[in-house]
Amino acid sequence: MQGNLRKLHYTIDKSFHGKTVEAFLRAEGYTKSLITGLKKITYEEAGKKHYGIEKNGKWAFTIDKLEEGDRLDISVLETGSEVSAPAFPLPLDIVYEDEDILLLNKPAFLPSHPSPGHYEKTLAGAITHYYIEEKKQASFVCRMVHRLDLDTSGLLLVAKNLYSSSFLNEEMRAGKIRRTYAALCEGNPLSAFPDKNLVEEDTGEKSRFLPGLTRVGTLLRIEAPIERIERGKMRRKVDFESGQDAVTNILSVKYNPDRNFSLLQLELETGRTHQIRVHLSYIGCPLLGDSLYGEALSNEIAHALPTKLVKNKNNIGDACANTLHRQALHSQSISFFHPESRKEMHFEIPLPKDMADFLAKKE
Repeated sequence: MQGNLRKLHYTIDKSFHGKTVEAFLRAEGYTKSLITGLKKITYEEAGKKHYGIEKNGKWAFTIDKLEEGDRLDISVLETGSEVSAPAFPLPLDIVYEDEDILLLNKPAFLPSHPSPGHYEKTLAGAITHYYIEEKKQASFVCRMVHRLDLDTSGLLLVAKNLYSSSFLNEEMRAGKIRRTYAALCEGNPLSAFPDKNLVEEDTGEKSRFLPGLTRVGTLLRIEAPIERIERGKMRRKVDFESGQDAVTNILSVKYNPDRNFSLLQLELETGRTHQIRVHLSYIGCPLLGDSLYGEALSNEIAHALPTKLVKNKNNIGDACANTLHRQALHSQSISFFHPESRKEMHFEIPLPKDMADFLAKKE
């Protein structure tokens, strides 16, 4: 047998007695397209023919009814490799790995996928090399559950087979995968809320200056849709008329008044391209070292903001030039349910050296 085979086994409990095989699989996180693919799978192992869906050791239809105590065996077989990135030998910092998932600590300055100017040396290529060349796996398709920008470091989750990809992508769409980021930004995001400018509402204190920015205690919530500035361009902007919904929560702010920067902990509710970078720039506190969004305040909104907030961007850029050579953003923790066991898993890693060194500096 050639290919990447993942076997999953289930014992049917009374809650699915009388339900169809398809109903059970859908409840387990299998997509319709994956179930359709399972119907076509046949292979031989140890001289015996097997199928993608078997009930009590025999080929089963998806419309077959289940009984309590039935054994359902699912075989997810991939026989080809989708070449999304050429294999490239690079060391991987593996945080966790099992049959279904791979969790990596991505270094900065490494693109997740091939793009113009970055085709060969990519994280996807390194993962492909790891499985095809080092693990001698017959086939492999690199399926990242989420992505990180070129210069962003930290935790990145990869699904190793069609089933785990199906389950985790659905979890991501449903907002059930929690990711927190550590960031260093210019100024103090809480400066957008001088006491005299607050609007008291049951849902929190809304900024008069920046639509979509709300404070609830020390938590800041940015609900600001994001759109491309121009078709085909990389840069994004906040656009309340035509942008896609985007929500970023700033969970904590540790402000350094002497050096006029803040260490933030952020959590994403959506996953738009450059979301954190765009949102922090929008509120006047761009990420340190961010060459694309470092000009924080557009002319349209700068005149309406408190002078203190506008000044956030004026005295920190040079201070980070010799320490940070990229945007100071790090994917620090991730929580999710495992595709097979459904056990909740949580991982957290420390700050990378460049951000830690910047925090340790006295001036």
